[in-house]
Amino acid sequence: MAKLSRAFFRTTVARLALIYIVVFALITAVLFGSVYVLTLQAVDDGMEDLMESQLQGLSEQYATSGLRGLVTVVRARSQSLDRSRAVYLLADENLHLVVGNLSAWPELDVQRDKWFEFDVSVKAHDGSIEQHPIRAALVTLPDGYRLLIGTDVIERAQLATVMQRVGAFALVLLVLVAAAIAVWMNRRLLKQVHAITTAGQDIANGDFARRLPVRGSGDELDELATQLNALLERIEQLTVALRFVIDGTAHDLRGPLNRMRLRLEQALEQSVNEGREPIEAAMQDADALLRTLEALLRIAQVQSGAANAEIAQLNLGKLVREIAELYAPLAEQRGIRLELEQMDEAPVQASRQLLAHAVANLLDNAVKYTPMGGQIGVAVRREAGVVTLTVQDNGPGIPPADRERVLQRFVRLDSAQAEPGTGLGLSLVAAVCRFHHAGLVLEDAGPGLRVRLSFRAPV
Repeated sequence: MAKLSRAFFRTTVARLALIYIVVFALITAVLFGSVYVLTLQAVDDGMEDLMESQLQGLSEQYATSGLRGLVTVVRARSQSLDRSRAVYLLADENLHLVVGNLSAWPELDVQRDKWFEFDVSVKAHDGSIEQHPIRAALVTLPDGYRLLIGTDVIERAQLATVMQRVGAFALVLLVLVAAAIAVWMNRRLLKQVHAITTAGQDIANGDFARRLPVRGSGDELDELATQLNALLERIEQLTVALRFVIDGTAHDLRGPLNRMRLRLEQALEQSVNEGREPIEAAMQDADALLRTLEALLRIAQVQSGAANAEIAQLNLGKLVREIAELYAPLAEQRGIRLELEQMDEAPVQASRQLLAHAVANLLDNAVKYTPMGGQIGVAVRREAGVVTLTVQDNGPGIPPADRERVLQRFVRLDSAQAEPGTGLGLSLVAAVCRFHHAGLVLEDAGPGLRVRLSFRAPV
């Protein structure tokens, strides 16, 4: 489950889900923000319209009844601020209070004929003193008198606070619900994708009888799995037919070649000195044909997944040491120093038979193309979860432009024409590496060639 969770957050599905959640949160925030702003704006507009109408009415009262009539009206309206929540103030040009329900004209940073806010002290129900915001407007009357009308907007501030908290809570809740739904749906989808991926890996490793899982939901993944299963069915049929052809061809070729070689051996035993040379050459050609046939069959089996390879954990260092001991006499005979530079205890999950073929081909090529008096270095190292096999010689090497080409079948460079061979050695090594999902790199050893095989170490 932990592995599946880590895989989930690295998938495109998870990134798309995150994008959807972010977009959904932004849309929700914009919508709620719009409602919040419009609601407060409506409250402000209602208060301002009411106060503007009162200012206009009191200004007309001053125009018709003069200062005395205005004072009477303002005094009548100036009830206690604690009860009415409204502020009425009338002051002269020096801001000396004439009438109103505040003890003094408020200290304002800027006085203007528009809306402004200031705080006043109000006695609460429990007897404590609270600071309440007052939203107000004022007009300047003839003779310099100033009339201020305001209203307590503490409820507006409380409404704004409640709306902010409700909006934040709703946004968090919506995001969490959306994230939970997205995670649930994507985990469900990821399990199916993981099952399909696992089946695909088994098929790539040669298990052509394996099929992709179909849940029966009829969705796009089921449809894709159904179509791929039909394709795999056809591929398996073709693979079986190809395997039958390969096996039949191998049987048909091995028999005549072995019989031809047997007759050549009999003819060689009965021949005189003058007739031995062409018979020996014919036997060498027969041996070369048999080796080529075996190499081609091995490559075809590895590439098609038909190789009878039992995967198990083995010590690569020990295997390489055993094969190197077999090639040591041949190297010594050619005057070549074969050195095991480093042989770490390096466990890998692999086929012993296939790896032995690959290592033998690498050492055979190294011995074949290293000049007399040269040196071959072999090393097996384990570091950072990777097991590396390196075979290095000081022969002619391979030009960088040809290093990809020599991994193909029957490719032999001009510099290798003098040595016997089929051009299948490195091709077999490449096929074995692909079978084990291992890395294969050809490098310049300066001079010579360095071949590096990299395997993932078991956890």
